Amino acid sequence: MLIHHHKQRGVTLVELMIAGVIALIALSAVLTVYSASARHSTELLQQAHLHQQLHALMHLIGRDLKRAGYWHFDPALRAASDNPFQNSANQIRIQAYAGQSPDSCILFSYDLDQDGLVGTGACDATDCADDTDDDNVEQFGFRLRGVRVQSRYGGSGLECESGYWQTVNDPAMEITRLQFTQHSSCLNLLEAGRECTPESPRLIQRALEIQLSGQLRNKPHTNTAIAQWVRIRNDQLRDGKGW
Repeated sequence: MLIHHHKQRGVTLVELMIAGVIALIALSAVLTVYSASARHSTELLQQAHLHQQLHALMHLIGRDLKRAGYWHFDPALRAASDNPFQNSANQIRIQAYAGQSPDSCILFSYDLDQDGLVGTGACDATDCADDTDDDNVEQFGFRLRGVRVQSRYGGSGLECESGYWQTVNDPAMEITRLQFTQHSSCLNLLEAGRECTPESPRLIQRALEIQLSGQLRNKPHTNTAIAQWVRIRNDQLRDGKGW
């Protein structure tokens, strides 16, 4: 008598469970790699954005500072040493807003509308001080306040704690440092090679060193620092009547 043996078809439950476990392990590995890759890509994009924003902010500050002290005037009528944009009230001054790090605020002015007058935008046209008018604003500044860089756009009194200011950095970025350092050299126009004196006509050349650093909000490990030197195009001319 012949006995027929039935061959097994398909897989057993144990084999199915083993295959499922292997598939889950493989899927978990793929998801882990994908998650790490996505997180790394996101961090790289954020870091690139931070670099871009810092350099854009530095470009904004540097471009404006290059104009400091510019004055449109007729040399047949006025002397260059009478420049109202480079007197003690309007020339480059480095200070700090209350409670902020030293040298984190800079004030300056330039003849934006080329009318030869310092536009304060705050005086009455009938009683503006000499060499000023109220038809525009030509007194500017940049300052660090908290984690923000602010730009001055108006108001009375050219000081770091007066006037109207607006934030110019990306809200997703925290500024951790803004510092200005002025460097200057003096040329004696009366005696070449001699040191400058209060009695000698002289030309003062200036440059600014700007230190800027920032980070993504609440992410100290992303902190990045950049620096730039800015040559002030408009040199100061002094006529020998004191410093």
